[in-house]
Amino acid sequence: MHKMFKQAMIAAALVPTFAFAQADAEKTAAIKELLSVMQVDQAIKGQSENWQQSAKQDAPLVLEQALIENKTMDDKQKQAAVEKLKKNGAVQRVVDQAGKQFGTDAFRSDATKAHYEAFGKYYTTQEIKDLTTFLKSPSGQKFMTNQGKATQEIWGSMMQKYGPQVGKAMRDSADKEIAAAK
Repeated sequence: MHKMFKQAMIAAALVPTFAFAQADAEKTAAIKELLSVMQVDQAIKGQSENWQQSAKQDAPLVLEQALIENKTMDDKQKQAAVEKLKKNGAVQRVVDQAGKQFGTDAFRSDATKAHYEAFGKYYTTQEIKDLTTFLKSPSGQKFMTNQGKATQEIWGSMMQKYGPQVGKAMRDSADKEIAAAK
C-alpha cells in the first residue's frame, strides 16, 4: 500500500510538469509559425545589415575618441598619429571590422531566441495563434507590406515638424551660452 501511495504521489507530481512541458511545446510551435509568417529571418538579416552599416559609419569617430582619450601620448604625438593612422590604412581597417559581430551565426541565433522569449512573455498561446491567423489573412498581409512605410511616414512627418524647432532651440541655447561666456 505504501509503495502504491508513493508511486501515485510521484505520478501526481509529474503530471503538472508534463502538462507545462506540453503547453510550452505548443506555445513554442505557435511562436515558430508566427515568426515564419512575419518573415523574422529576413527582418533579423536586415537589422543586422543596418547595425553593421551604422557601426561602420561610427568607427572613425570611435577611433578619434580613442585617440583623444589616450593618456600615453601628448598632443604633438596625437597630431602625428592622425596622419600615420590615415596613411597606414588603420582607419579603413577599423571601419572594415566595425559591426562584424552583427553578421555572425551567434547574433542571428540570439536574435531569434529573443523573439521567442519576448513573444512567449507577452502573449498567450491563443493570442499568438490569433496573430498568426490575422497575419495570414489579406488584411494581415497588407498590414505587413505597409507597416514599415507607414511607420517611416509617421516619424518622417514628426521630424519635419519638430526637427527644425529642436535645431533652432539648440542653436539659440548655444548662442546664449557663448554670449554669456564673453
